[in-house]
Amino acid sequence: MNTQVIETGQDLEAAVGQALTDWHTPSFRIERAEGSNWDFVAEVNVDGKIHRFDVACKLRPSVKDVEKLAERAVSGTAPLLATVQATRSLVQHCKRLGVNCLDLNGRIWLRAKGVLVDRETSRGPVQYRTGEAPVNPFSLKGSRLARVLLSFPERQWRQTELAEFTGLSQGLLSRLLKQATAEGWVAGSRGDWSVTDADGLLDAWKEADTWKKRGNLRQYSALEGDLSKLAKRVLQCATGEVAFTQWFAAGRRFPYADVPIVSAYVAETPGVRLAAELGAREVSSGGKLWLITPKDAGVFQAIRRVDGIPIACDVQIYLDLLQVGFRGPDQAEALRSWEGFRKP
Repeated sequence: MNTQVIETGQDLEAAVGQALTDWHTPSFRIERAEGSNWDFVAEVNVDGKIHRFDVACKLRPSVKDVEKLAERAVSGTAPLLATVQATRSLVQHCKRLGVNCLDLNGRIWLRAKGVLVDRETSRGPVQYRTGEAPVNPFSLKGSRLARVLLSFPERQWRQTELAEFTGLSQGLLSRLLKQATAEGWVAGSRGDWSVTDADGLLDAWKEADTWKKRGNLRQYSALEGDLSKLAKRVLQCATGEVAFTQWFAAGRRFPYADVPIVSAYVAETPGVRLAAELGAREVSSGGKLWLITPKDAGVFQAIRRVDGIPIACDVQIYLDLLQVGFRGPDQAEALRSWEGFRKP
């Protein structure tokens, strides 16, 4: 299947006019909105009921665009945003503000009297994309920005400070901030970036995250029964940075589930020497010690020390708990609901 690149607003309008005439369930009939500040007027047939929408085409829509469309809505005719690729976060903003939306790849949300159409996609592989390849804010490296911004909720950042803290290039950082601004997660300029929708940013990261792909896990059985002593032995014996996470770390922030496992990120891949010094034996499962070698060093950003023990930042602990057993998701949500979550 060929992918069509949409470079300009005119390209988008032409593609919308062509693509929507081929849609079924719902079916569309569209015409130019002559003498109007809308691009099209669409009549949508849903189970024999006809609904009318004012259509605005936006190549790279932002939350501010959605807000403006909500303000432009005329009584009796609902606004409809048409774009190339609508992110899940943008669709959520549309739902919240009562702006209908669709993209050329099949995602659609329509709400009218007696009708609700909510479809993520129905067309398989992406058929349409913009000319500029989208940046992934939750890639291994891209997530460094989200981690730092969420870990210092009251801070305003200069862009140079963010670049220094995250280790990201100015080019990538600028693209990530542009994307985060469009999604409504952050606001600012080069001298005063800050988070405006922390929950939205964290929810989007949660949706995109795959814990098993972020690091290599090795489990060990150990004779030491005191988890705090076992953690201190890891600190003494491991080479390079260490940051404890999951249940052991969450227990030092907001205890909830009593799980006899110590897990930690370690900068260097554990070997025979470390196991011997720890008095531990590698096992395929059931170990009380989990050592994770991260694929990106960003997990060591914004760590804090509790009673001398370095632990990952709250959002990292939260994400690391969501996709494991042993009541990990319960502990994660309890941590996030705690009033001290993300606070110093």
